[in-house]
Amino acid sequence: MTLNVGLYPWGANEYIEQHRRVIEHYWYNILDNKDIDLNWIEENEWDGGYHKNPQDYFDIFIYDTMSMNYFISQGWLSTLDRNDITYADEINPKILSSIECNNGKYYGIPIYGCFYLLFYRSDDKELADVKNFKDLLQIASKRHFVMRKPGGLLKTLHYLFSLDQNDRMNSITEKDLNMDILNRLSHFYKYSKFLLDQTDCYSFKQSSFYIGYSEDINTMLLMDDNDLSQINFMFVPFNDYERPQGWLNCIGIHSQTKLRGTYEKSLQLANLMTSSNVMNECLKQSFYLLPTNHITLSHLASNNSIYARLQTLINSHLFRPPLSLPVIINSSTSVQEQWAQAIALIIAQHQKEMQSMANTSTAAS
Repeated sequence: MTLNVGLYPWGANEYIEQHRRVIEHYWYNILDNKDIDLNWIEENEWDGGYHKNPQDYFDIFIYDTMSMNYFISQGWLSTLDRNDITYADEINPKILSSIECNNGKYYGIPIYGCFYLLFYRSDDKELADVKNFKDLLQIASKRHFVMRKPGGLLKTLHYLFSLDQNDRMNSITEKDLNMDILNRLSHFYKYSKFLLDQTDCYSFKQSSFYIGYSEDINTMLLMDDNDLSQINFMFVPFNDYERPQGWLNCIGIHSQTKLRGTYEKSLQLANLMTSSNVMNECLKQSFYLLPTNHITLSHLASNNSIYARLQTLINSHLFRPPLSLPVIINSSTSVQEQWAQAIALIIAQHQKEMQSMANTSTAAS
């Protein structure tokens, strides 16, 4: 028997290699599954569900919960009862409850969380005092910084949280868009980078601040020990009453496993991967992925000051997934996606128009 396994694809290369070694050690030697091979699905086959769908030959795969409803609708996820999750007591209970469906079922086991963060120097009082996104845009207009290129959903949030709260309570059409905010966002996005792999690295020393994810410390930002000792971070400052920008990754078991007789072993492997013993070893280097296993997070925090500060952030705000849009957006996932795509396209079009005008002006002068 062979199990086809898709890991979290956005970590550092060393993370992928170490995770595979640890899982193989426990799977083959501790659990004595020497007759059941683990075949690692490569990144060109699985990217966490951002652009690729799980294939029928997948057994287990780590995916972003933003895709959960869609994957459920397509029949790609097996349902789990709570007693199927062997290490449920090790998982942060609020995170586990956040993905429980109305029928008391689960469509995955939480393994990682992710926050969208603003990294800045500890002596930067102006950034430390930022309270909302408008303030950040104002500071960004006069600073050099680097940020991950935001997707459609984040661009939508950036726009919505730049509006006054009352404006956000009203419906939005293309003619209602605030052009002053779009101008500021266009300038803001000029500094965004794709940052898709480790060839896209930036020295923190060369920037005033950085906007990205916690794991970017290890993958995208060139930081030495001195840099790490001098950085602070906060949630990208949307208004205090808004939830932080949190994402969650789960291990899903493909529904096809029951048809081909690999479900039980797939469930055993999924549980193994979320146990604190395995997680402690997988993340013992400074990868800055945020485990949903609270035992592992405490273990990491006891040995690493950055993890300790991330743990404080998590305990004060939690992941609270899935990321939702304000009440002006219909609660239907499909409608959320349509609005996100629509506003992102409008903003992108506005950026192109502004760039075209700038190019024309430069050529004329």
